Amino acid sequence: MSTLHALTVPKWGMSMEEGEITEWRVSVGDKLAVGDELVDIETSKIVNAAECQVAGTLVRIIGEVGQTLKVGMLMGVVATGDATDAQIDSFVVGFVPDASGSSLAQSSDAGAPATPASQAQPVARAIPVATATPVAAGALSQGPDDAGVNASAVARRIARAHNINLNNVPATGRNGRVSKRDVEQAGGIEIVAAPRSSGAKPTSESQRSTEDDSHIASTPVARRLARSLNINLNDVTATGKRGRVSKEDVEKAAVAETGVAYYREQKLSGMRKTIAARLTESKQTIPHYRVSVDVEIDSLLQQRAYMNGTLGHKISVNDFVIKACAGALEQVPEVNVQYAEDCIRQFDQVDISMAVAVKGGLITPVIRNVGAKGLPQIAAASSDLAHRAQAGTLGVDEFQGGTFSISNLGMFGVDQFDAIINLPQAAILAVAAGVKKPVVRGDSIVPATVMRVSLSADHRAIDGAIAAQFLKSLKGFLENPASMLL
Repeated sequence: MSTLHALTVPKWGMSMEEGEITEWRVSVGDKLAVGDELVDIETSKIVNAAECQVAGTLVRIIGEVGQTLKVGMLMGVVATGDATDAQIDSFVVGFVPDASGSSLAQSSDAGAPATPASQAQPVARAIPVATATPVAAGALSQGPDDAGVNASAVARRIARAHNINLNNVPATGRNGRVSKRDVEQAGGIEIVAAPRSSGAKPTSESQRSTEDDSHIASTPVARRLARSLNINLNDVTATGKRGRVSKEDVEKAAVAETGVAYYREQKLSGMRKTIAARLTESKQTIPHYRVSVDVEIDSLLQQRAYMNGTLGHKISVNDFVIKACAGALEQVPEVNVQYAEDCIRQFDQVDISMAVAVKGGLITPVIRNVGAKGLPQIAAASSDLAHRAQAGTLGVDEFQGGTFSISNLGMFGVDQFDAIINLPQAAILAVAAGVKKPVVRGDSIVPATVMRVSLSADHRAIDGAIAAQFLKSLKGFLENPASMLL
């Protein structure tokens, strides 16, 4: 007898809700052993490999590369023994997602329906159907996600530009598609064609050419773009080499036809979605306020040069900032906190999250127990975490649980900036570049390297006087770096 097992999206960490499949490491028909790495899944911050928890054969891949699936959804099917396609089909149809995220959450004998441990019942889902009933103008932007609505590329661009949800537009186009005219009529939109100087032939829905454009000389890119935008090449003025229609010509024709500037869309990665959600939540729910101070860092730079040049270390200015923050947080522990609705969590250990720019976003790996580390140890830890963050090989526990954050844009020459608090923490330090400036010392004006630091704090947990004390302490450590070596 054959048994079928469901390979589902696992849940790595309490905050994980979905993952994007980036690569399958096995193929249908491969024999699997317990612990084999099956598929790479990108979560909000990292890429992890899902492991097989049962020996068998991979008989079906459901989740395609590039597809984003919720935790507990079906990615593939593993069989112990032989199974027919009909049995596998029946198993897939009867599968019920398990939100607990067990990577092999369900199993059944071949031919029997899949049975989840929770005995959850499938829920009938309503599918929105286009209707000819007029929609009030104020409600045109409302409704479920319209990504699956059958619409022409031009209609979709106009709808997005005018904040119209395509679920609210009656479809009269060919094959039930929402056309450009449908969107214009639903929203009362009048599209004004761009002037002829744009290099495109102005057209309207009724004037658009229907002749075969296969003979029109064009670049392959231009032809593919025209097809995706539903533009006939007979309607495009060619300005490319040897009289060919170029990609730019098609883009200009699209502008002339819709009145909406041409743009490209890039699918949001799991990381970008999480960054957007978390920063929106932070900005909307936390009463931010900011305090800043200028720090003279010439002594710090001299100390760094000595430690790196004479002693052979590799310590960055940011490593000094991390160490100084640990010292300041120990002196002013009221900043090393989290606001938790009915209480304030006070942490004895300083775990600092440092912002690291990675491809497509930002990640904040955590250096643990910074107060107990010396500068060389901090430098080694920060370098290791930064490199593995950029390679996407951090473990979940390595970027969760910090008590304070640092965001440093000084290497980009930024004079000053404000950072958004990294939930659930209550404060984040923004570090700018060190810049040569004239400063007053006694009765003299002398040059000095000045670095501005700005603390963003949660006013529910940290009062302004406490934030000022923290910056005073931080300034003391940074301007007297020898104090950090004690």
